[in-house]
Amino acid sequence: MEPLRSSDPARVADHRLLGRLGAGGMGVVYLARTPGGALVALKVLLAEYAEEPGFKERFRREVEVARRVGSPWVVPLVDADPDAGAPWLATAFVPGPSLGEAVAAYGPLPERGLRLLGARLAEALGEVHRAGLVHRDLKPGNVLIAHDGPRLIDFGIARAPEDRTLTATGLVVGTPGYLSPEQAGGGGDGIGPASDVFSLGCVLAFAATGRAPFGSGTADALLYRAVHDPADLDGVPAGLLGVLGRCLEKDPDRRPDAGDLVRELAADEAAWGREAARDGEAARDGEAARDGEAADWLPEPVARLIAERSAAALALPDIEHTLAPADAPAAPGPAEPDPRGTSGSPAAQDARPAGDPAGRRRFLLLAGGAAVLAAGGGGAWWAVARDGRPGGRSPGAASSRRPVHTVVLHGDLSGPQRETGRAQERGLRLAAAEFDAHGDAPFTVKVRAVDDGGDPAASARLAAELADDPAVLAVVGPTTDATAQAALAKYDAALLPVVAVSPGSAGLAVQGYRSFLLGRLPDSVLAVYASNYLLGRAGSRKVGLVVDRPAGNYGTDLATSLSTQLGDARRPPVPEVVSAMRRDFGSTVDGVLSAGADSVFFAGLPERGAAIAATLRDRGFRGARVSGPALLDGRFPARAQEAAEGWVMVAPVVDATRRPGAEKFAAAYRERFEEAPPRYAAEAYDVTGMLLKALSGLPAKKRTRADLLAAVRAGTYEGVTRSFAFQQTGLTSMLAFDGNGGHLWRVAQGDFVYDGPAPPTV
Repeated sequence: MEPLRSSDPARVADHRLLGRLGAGGMGVVYLARTPGGALVALKVLLAEYAEEPGFKERFRREVEVARRVGSPWVVPLVDADPDAGAPWLATAFVPGPSLGEAVAAYGPLPERGLRLLGARLAEALGEVHRAGLVHRDLKPGNVLIAHDGPRLIDFGIARAPEDRTLTATGLVVGTPGYLSPEQAGGGGDGIGPASDVFSLGCVLAFAATGRAPFGSGTADALLYRAVHDPADLDGVPAGLLGVLGRCLEKDPDRRPDAGDLVRELAADEAAWGREAARDGEAARDGEAARDGEAADWLPEPVARLIAERSAAALALPDIEHTLAPADAPAAPGPAEPDPRGTSGSPAAQDARPAGDPAGRRRFLLLAGGAAVLAAGGGGAWWAVARDGRPGGRSPGAASSRRPVHTVVLHGDLSGPQRETGRAQERGLRLAAAEFDAHGDAPFTVKVRAVDDGGDPAASARLAAELADDPAVLAVVGPTTDATAQAALAKYDAALLPVVAVSPGSAGLAVQGYRSFLLGRLPDSVLAVYASNYLLGRAGSRKVGLVVDRPAGNYGTDLATSLSTQLGDARRPPVPEVVSAMRRDFGSTVDGVLSAGADSVFFAGLPERGAAIAATLRDRGFRGARVSGPALLDGRFPARAQEAAEGWVMVAPVVDATRRPGAEKFAAAYRERFEEAPPRYAAEAYDVTGMLLKALSGLPAKKRTRADLLAAVRAGTYEGVTRSFAFQQTGLTSMLAFDGNGGHLWRVAQGDFVYDGPAPPTV
């Protein structure tokens, strides 16, 4: 368990949060205590996802699935609220590690352990299948280990076999390396109970050997092997080779069902015997098995780890012994780190107050701390400086007696995205120069620019250096998803405010970094505007959705969200997934066109975007051709040539020369740099102005990183690209989906032309 971060709330509903068990792209899982005192694993989904059409219905279905499955080997649902602003569900807390963690740390299970693991997971799957469902994502990380056996978790993508909401042809849902061939092939039909049996075979092979049965590597390679290659069972005990081989048959009709597996794995009394059956009956009756009987299916270090975690869980505080923020008027601000460690950490705050006869521990848990960027007003002070009203002076006349504060542009200034990085540097420098020119500015801005060249390792190194420099009060950047991901932990450790305007992965904002602010809409939200454009202005009745695997999470985020939007509009797309090993898009284009697609959305990168553009032109396709911000790159029209004409990109960036209200910025940029402002210059200019406005409003002694972060979150700012304001959610810091922030660009005569804001509705 990790300590709570200052961005975490103290409570969710009536559940007191004690620590973090994990985090993912959709939210956070906490260890919590119910009002009745029981420990639960509480999964909180991000509030912005609840605003997406149909999201709450899908989450409600996950809750109903969990309620429908009754098995001693499935973690039971305790409570849930799918209609909350940030939907949540709570399941019983299992203090043991996941199967993946246990095997990675202590090696494969013995044969008896493998048989017990397999039989009890098969029993759990049997209950899932009897409920008319398919789990679809059985993997080592979704199996928790307890003294008396495994526990199956995570029904987020469980569905009835006939439900094709997540399994339209061409889209792969689940975890590569543990998917059945029918899942790996992206087929919408044929994903039935036999698919879970194949995944169980993969899990048992991993538990027996310590490695995945189809190796490691890219998702494409894993999916290909699952369909075409035999599983690697070298090292599996001889007594289990037969049953695992049958589970891993490529033909689902040749696999055993879950009931057959329970009987077959229990048949060898020498390996499992009557003791296992007795253990199973005890578990089903809710009795705790004796340590000597329950733990011998596990390696001794794993059993000891479970015992240690169980003891630690028992030592956690009761609800009435926990001090909430409202009870502690002297609590630090939402962004200040506790001197002993992260706020809310039971380990970091194990302090016994003097005079407490019972020696009870009290804990200070900080709520809030993170924010969501939303539309708002304000920014009047910065407008005075920017407009050059009376009282201003030239940059060279700035008083040398004013204190100096440093703002840094962290970007790719020499690598693949150097144009974007350099545009952001110039936007930042212009904002700083205008600030310094104002006669009443309370300090002078020192600008630094650091270049990571698009290299994540260099990004992490630079972030560590900047975080250690006390003169640096804020950072704008980094430029890309990869370089941001590498840097944010370093910045967060120092609570150094970071505002990014070009990375687009929602995963960056949901990892709980206290000091990170995503100053643009994530790619997954841009899909809302893409859907509105396709169904509205373009008049499309059926969209061909091409997902290019080399695009990684960017392509997946866009495609998944767009598929959801179109499905909720009762116009499901025609999806095609393109392997990284395929260079020709002919069969892909033929597939979507033969299915009746009258428009195409490409979720991919510029070089391969040029290839599909050329193929569509060769086929004489005249429908709408749309993509996301990655294709707003000079390499796309340069390579696609005439085939790029008419393509439309949905992006979070404006053309400041055509944006109403940005005229003065565009003129100042031309005067200073002798060219029109490029894309992302105005966005960097805006967030720099936002930072400087917040910093100027602080007393000299309060101009610290933590106070600046708190001031930005509490304030408002009117930029040339949009209005900014922050709201406290306790979970994340990212631009809110408020109907603004999406923009349309079109390729015309070999260049990109700005077409204005994207339609917020169909």
